Amino acid sequence: MAPSIDSPNRRSPRLAKKEQSSTIPIKSNKNSTSHSAASAAGAAAAKGGTFGSMGRKPLVGENVGYVKTALVMAYSHLCVTLLCVNVIFDLVIYGLPAYIFLLPLSKSFFRRYMTALINYTTPIVFNLPMILSGTTLHCDSMDYYENKVKAANSLMLANHGSRIDWMIGMYVGYIEKPVRVRVGFVCEKVIKYMPFIGWYRNVICEDVFVDRSFKLDKINISTNLNDFHDSGTERMLYLSPEGVVVDFAERDMQYMQNCRDFCQEYGMEPFDYVLTPRYKGQTILVEHIAKGGTITSICTAFVRDGKLLNCEMWSKERVVADIYSLCAGLGGSPVDIYINLEEMHFTAESDIKTIMMKDYERKDKLLREWHTMLKEGRFEEFKARFPPFVPHFWNAQFIQTLHGVQFYVLTSLLGIWEPAVKFIFGFFLFISISHTFGWLMNGTSMESVPFETGIKAVLMRLFAKFSKHKEDKKRKAAAAAAAKRD
Repeated sequence: MAPSIDSPNRRSPRLAKKEQSSTIPIKSNKNSTSHSAASAAGAAAAKGGTFGSMGRKPLVGENVGYVKTALVMAYSHLCVTLLCVNVIFDLVIYGLPAYIFLLPLSKSFFRRYMTALINYTTPIVFNLPMILSGTTLHCDSMDYYENKVKAANSLMLANHGSRIDWMIGMYVGYIEKPVRVRVGFVCEKVIKYMPFIGWYRNVICEDVFVDRSFKLDKINISTNLNDFHDSGTERMLYLSPEGVVVDFAERDMQYMQNCRDFCQEYGMEPFDYVLTPRYKGQTILVEHIAKGGTITSICTAFVRDGKLLNCEMWSKERVVADIYSLCAGLGGSPVDIYINLEEMHFTAESDIKTIMMKDYERKDKLLREWHTMLKEGRFEEFKARFPPFVPHFWNAQFIQTLHGVQFYVLTSLLGIWEPAVKFIFGFFLFISISHTFGWLMNGTSMESVPFETGIKAVLMRLFAKFSKHKEDKKRKAAAAAAAKRD
């Protein structure tokens, strides 16, 4: 779930024009240092790369047999199914009645009620894909996190190294030490229309949804922030200034190149591990901490079997972790998440563009340092930097069980237990087919929220056909004009 305030091609007309090119030479600065030279070599290997040329990302892991893959994927589909069923239950039984009857009476009381509901629902979001699948979270700035980040409103600016950043935000916000906080997100407007999780984030969580246009978004952002201030509701607001997650499709490769070009225009070495940040929205988002709070830069690393998943953008080894990546940990290779926190200071009047670019330069160097340590086999030294969060294991199991009991009691009282079980089984099949279909079309799993892999597969195909049709019309028009001149 990512913010979409403003994009690299809006910052440079030359870059916008370059997006029309069909060739995608990911290149580095001629005056680059050795690490950039290495990245250029890797970029050349990935030039014009797509999943068709690079092969599909395996569902579970390299060299995993068919039987194990089938079992792990069945568990993964079950996790997503139960996540959806539980969220639907909480949304319909507890959320919608309050939205209909309580919100018109008192926004303040409505948000206090919804905060309690979010705290009740959150464990069923991360329990199966994270806790039971073996994922552990670690942080190298625990004192800062406990004493400043969770003390009041906070604005969390994270690198976009995965598709489950929102799960990380919910996980760390739920930890009680020293206090449990409500977590909200700045994310693409399309998320609010995604079935179940998107509806939940819209109705119950009141996240900030943006349209990729600062002109359109600044009023909506400011209104949302002021509403929460007026009702006295504090929250940790989590976002990824990069705004997008890139894979290896042609448009993704072009976007990477645009970001690298922008770094060079700005006088910086091109980033290898992160994209350039969008900065205009921060001038409005700082209103979130107007009544006290902190701005925190987050750098997150995703590690599996001692290897950095969010490695160089052009690397064939890069894996964009999603819900299915976490669930696959049950098969023996869990994803461990390492978090660095750095306090930031700026206001709406600051040179936020420079501040954000320097911060992303820091993140890029930090990820390169971590990657080097892991490649050199210094995993224990790396891990020692990051004390682990204490998992809320039994609390999560209790709430997961409680959801199941409530579902059984309600459906039994209504006499619909058997149809409900059939519905869940049908839902499981639908999710399995949707995800598998999307993986076959896209070459990778893209499940940041349920159904996203399948939905994006269709949308991307439609967009590709539309773009091709548009280009064909342009070529025919150009040919006709040339013929007319002759």
